Amino acid sequence: MLEILAEELKKPDYNNLSEQEIIDVINNKTIILRELVPTWKVKQHAIENGYYAAIRIASEDINNPSRGLCISVLAWIDDSAGKITNLDMDSSVTVSMINGLLQANLISESQKTTLLDLANTAMKWVDYVGIGEVGIGYIRSGRLMNG
Repeated sequence: MLEILAEELKKPDYNNLSEQEIIDVINNKTIILRELVPTWKVKQHAIENGYYAAIRIASEDINNPSRGLCISVLAWIDDSAGKITNLDMDSSVTVSMINGLLQANLISESQKTTLLDLANTAMKWVDYVGIGEVGIGYIRSGRLMNG
């Protein structure tokens, strides 16, 4: 695991930092992971951002060209049987549905962005790589490994 830290310390970002500054930067560094999103969060987002009603209205209008899409979206987030508990916001089907809502002017670009961002989860880099909290010993050892 120290190899991972040594590799990180090779980056020029750390060249002019003191050991304490490096410790602070490393221990506060975060990464963004993409995770499944509970369907209730997607529905809550739609309600709170004011586009749930527009989707519902469009789903009931037989003359609306987006009716089929809206029916599918509602089935997706209103799953009363409880079979669809999580959504993969990066799947091609999900992205296609969201883009369809955007093209139909049922959501804005901003709403699309915040909807897709529901899948983002921040995690400390040190936890992600499994080295835990970094102290002075780790920094010195990592630097020694780099020569």
